[in-house]
Amino acid sequence: MDDYLDRLGSLALGSRLKRMSERLGQEVAQIYTKAGIDFEPKWFPVFRLLAEHQVASVTDVASLVGITHPAVNQVAQELSKAGLITSASDKADGRKRLLSLSPKGMRLAAQLEPVWQAVHCAISDLFEEADMSLLNAVATAESAMDRKGLLARYDEMSSVLKSSKPEVIEFLPEYSSHFVRLNRAWIEKIFRVEESDLKLFSNPQLIVDNGGFIFFVRIGSKIVGTCALIKVDDSTFELAKMAVDEAYRGMSLGNLLLEASVARAEKVGAKSVILETNRKLKAAVKLYNKFGFKLVETAHSTYERVDLTMKLDLTQRTLVKPSQSPITQA
Repeated sequence: MDDYLDRLGSLALGSRLKRMSERLGQEVAQIYTKAGIDFEPKWFPVFRLLAEHQVASVTDVASLVGITHPAVNQVAQELSKAGLITSASDKADGRKRLLSLSPKGMRLAAQLEPVWQAVHCAISDLFEEADMSLLNAVATAESAMDRKGLLARYDEMSSVLKSSKPEVIEFLPEYSSHFVRLNRAWIEKIFRVEESDLKLFSNPQLIVDNGGFIFFVRIGSKIVGTCALIKVDDSTFELAKMAVDEAYRGMSLGNLLLEASVARAEKVGAKSVILETNRKLKAAVKLYNKFGFKLVETAHSTYERVDLTMKLDLTQRTLVKPSQSPITQA
């Protein structure tokens, strides 16, 4: 079944992180049960901190763990009810409440240590299989949020989207990394990067040098979309590597790229534009149909993922006038 949150991309990041957190919490709870230990996963950060520091104030716990005072107090109440911690007023400052493990809590901490070690290894194994370090990614994201929070970034991007009209610009060597970045994102998400992809990624300039074109969509100072028009022969071009940043989808940027590509093919006297795609890319196929591309027999392709070939007969179209072309100068 299609994962709706996955299709929402970064818009649902918080929901997906919460979903993963809840799933990890449920499975860790099962691990504690399997080990015969009565312990709640939500107690872990406060309990582990007290096991390491022996004594800590509620303020210190909140600061070190990065949660609110009320959240610390709630966990502390539950741990106290379970007989795992004790609390007392700070003799130097009566306003502070000091938390520490009870004798029962210290015995449980020793019992939990090998379980935590195995859980640590299991989670590391999980993300090693996924070929990523989630903890490093989270730490990097948190540092970025410390430098500029989401609210500030929202205000900035909202202003850009309101004031900057999307524009199509042509290839410059410094945009090569964006061509690779945008295309890698969708290919790796749905398929796999193939040898033919790597050849184009290694030097996009060759597309232009061989008589083709590469277009980009720019909003403000950000490059958010791209596509290539590869010269096959004097009368035929291939539309390839069309990609739009996931965060900017739904803004008809694919239309802009396709309009620019078809207009340029017509302008240089091509008679047809062909493309290779896959049935999984439903939105893209729908867009190609809208522009008049028709299914043709699929010949041998250099890409394993290709299962559809389409062709646009430019001789049957009304020539796009230069003034209608959406391309602006970089």
